[in-house]
Amino acid sequence: MLKDQFEQFLTIYDADAKDAIWAEQSRTFRRFWNDKIVNGSPDSLTDDNIDPIVRILDRHGKGNNSESEAIAKAMVAQGAWRRMFHELCSKKDLSKLITQIFETADTGERAANVDSLYEMNKGRKNNLTGPSGNVINAFLAAYDPMSNISIISMKDRRLIIEHFGFPMTFDYDNATSGVRFANTNEIILRGFRSEGVEGSARTISEFCYRSPAKALWRGTHTVEIGKKPVEVSIPRDDDDDTSYDAEEEGPRESIAMQAIVAEIGAKMGMQIWIPKGDRSRILRVWHPTGEELLDRLPLNYDETAMKTIENIDVLWLNRRAIVRAFEVEHTTSIYSGLLRMADLLALLPNIDIKLHIVAPPSRSEKVFEEIKRPVFSLLEGGALSEKCTYISYDRLRELYNDKQLEFLKSDVLEKYCEQAE
Repeated sequence: MLKDQFEQFLTIYDADAKDAIWAEQSRTFRRFWNDKIVNGSPDSLTDDNIDPIVRILDRHGKGNNSESEAIAKAMVAQGAWRRMFHELCSKKDLSKLITQIFETADTGERAANVDSLYEMNKGRKNNLTGPSGNVINAFLAAYDPMSNISIISMKDRRLIIEHFGFPMTFDYDNATSGVRFANTNEIILRGFRSEGVEGSARTISEFCYRSPAKALWRGTHTVEIGKKPVEVSIPRDDDDDTSYDAEEEGPRESIAMQAIVAEIGAKMGMQIWIPKGDRSRILRVWHPTGEELLDRLPLNYDETAMKTIENIDVLWLNRRAIVRAFEVEHTTSIYSGLLRMADLLALLPNIDIKLHIVAPPSRSEKVFEEIKRPVFSLLEGGALSEKCTYISYDRLRELYNDKQLEFLKSDVLEKYCEQAE
């Protein structure tokens, strides 16, 4: 059955063409690694060198779009990638050990080298050796996408192994990171081969993340709600598994993002609303130059609707109309922000407002999972997933740093948003 599903997948996925793209991507990554990291000087390493490599490693890399070929959603901020590569360039002991991880084909030796890297990197907050293995596994997939799977999340690897019944050849719960990374890669590839599936590690990874295979191991299924298909998933305790530590940017990062959202809107000529309880903290970061910050909302809704509206993190208004609403979610529950958005739509079903969740790259998957909850598909004005989009911190900063910002219209935000699939 698995072989039949895979062959059906190949009717819509041009494996040869995609493998050719990834062979070139691999050559690009290897040249960068050898020339800029292993043999390069920190003084000569620039963002222009790093960013094309991040686009290969991370679907959220600066400059990527829905058509880009990237390893996976690595959940690492653009700035964190840059700092990491600068550190790897200056710390030749780290880059030398990673090269050994790349070059060894022996599973046991690779596991030992990964464990040595984790020990060597202990205490360094550079995102290199996170608990989920996203960065190292992304590196491996970029170095050799034909032999190393692009399923970089250990959570996903375990679910795939368990669902398809591939033999777990080691004690996963008590194993080291290196043993987990190296062995699960081999188990998944060997498991597919045993079912008669032939294809590169990249092709097999793509198959696992496409429907209907993804729905099987992810534990999701589609139901009809109001004659509309809705994807339902069973929440898991480890849904927040990430390699990027949201706290690394500091506990005030959400305040900084709230201030950036407000300032972007103000520069575009919008009037800004911020909840009264947040103002003192926001105004330490953002300093309005005129009357763009509203003291009261010029709206005529009932008391319940007004209380909901007034508590949304940032509103952009044009005269007496709300144009866009933003909830900034750093380390708090994304569900609470989405509830406020859903309440707004439920209370005012005929209002036309663009809704956005702003969060770190590490939380993108969680945003999309929560936004597609069945309860949010039943709103009178339409499913929340159709009206509310995600903006990463990195993309927001990119817009904020646009030198033409004051000449742009709010519609430019559509270029920086991601919609739930």
